[in-house]
Amino acid sequence: MKIEDAVVAVTSEASTLTSCLGQPVVAYHVTAIMREADLAHAREMQLALVRRSIEALVDDGLEGVAAEHFASQFDGRIGLTWRLLHASDGVAH
Repeated sequence: MKIEDAVVAVTSEASTLTSCLGQPVVAYHVTAIMREADLAHAREMQLALVRRSIEALVDDGLEGVAAEHFASQFDGRIGLTWRLLHASDGVAH
């Protein structure tokens, strides 16, 4: 898997988020996370993006519980895709 494929995999089901934050913004942050080889740092970046995502979704009018549910699914896709990407690189994490 390439970073570009990983970003597409994560953002393809995030249209709600990309509509309020903007696709380039979301893609930029997801790309940075995917490029980060250190698991702990990647996770910190991921959590910051998820927190910002919840804030943006709520600011855009989504209820808090719905925003948290969406962000949780987004968080899971980021984490799974990061592990798949880095496992295919032969890097043990």
